[in-house]
Amino acid sequence: MSIGGGAVMWSSRLQRHTSLSSTESEYTTTSATGCEIIWMRSFLDEIGYDIASYPSTLFVDNASAIQVAKNPENQSTMKHVHRSFNWIRERVANNEIRVAHVSGAVNVADVFTKPLGRIKFEQFATPYTGLASHLMRPRINK
Repeated sequence: MSIGGGAVMWSSRLQRHTSLSSTESEYTTTSATGCEIIWMRSFLDEIGYDIASYPSTLFVDNASAIQVAKNPENQSTMKHVHRSFNWIRERVANNEIRVAHVSGAVNVADVFTKPLGRIKFEQFATPYTGLASHLMRPRINK
């Protein structure tokens, strides 16, 4: 999670259940991340930031999961998903969270979930470390 371009909270954990599709996996992760966003919104409100007038954006790299979160109609392939994950739909409908697509090529969350080459790792890790990518490289004494 970032505010003003700086990372303020991040985590990575295994899902507690086996998903039957990538859409289900991304949708349940979207719901879990939404919980963290709502907590952060409450925290920011508590310390005096006016965040109620606009939604927080949750970037997701799965177009089908975005559709499920935005439009509960005609989702017969997701009827087996436990209803507790569906609260994200309420948050979207209430304009607290806006779900938007992010391309996998620029999804910085991949630093936690996929094996990345050095260049991609440095590019994606920069927002979390606060360091420019050239400062993350080891120094080699010649």
